[in-house]
Amino acid sequence: MKYSFTRKINLANIDRELWPYETEDISISDADSFEEAQQQVDKLVAERIGYYKAMSDTHKAKKADTPSGEISYTPAPESPAPSTSAPVAPAPAGPAPTAPPNTGGSQPPKEFQV
Repeated sequence: MKYSFTRKINLANIDRELWPYETEDISISDADSFEEAQQQVDKLVAERIGYYKAMSDTHKAKKADTPSGEISYTPAPESPAPSTSAPVAPAPAGPAPTAPPNTGGSQPPKEFQV
């Protein structure tokens, strides 16, 4: 028989500013005993809490380094400036279409006259 065990980490308990509402579920589903499953989950939880605490410490250090307590960011590189050469006009496709003969008059073409 395989045992499973799940634990939820509330990240707001680590740093409410960074993660006010986030949680993370950690589970094991293939342990041979309940105690083994609990030990494996406890180990994974300790690793994840350490990871999130390190992220929180890094965030707090960056925040302390910036003046006025604002989070600094690196602006995205600007797009290249447009070229200064004049735009090229499209080449004409050919002569302008002309109206078919005998369409401008008031009389219909010969084949339609009775």
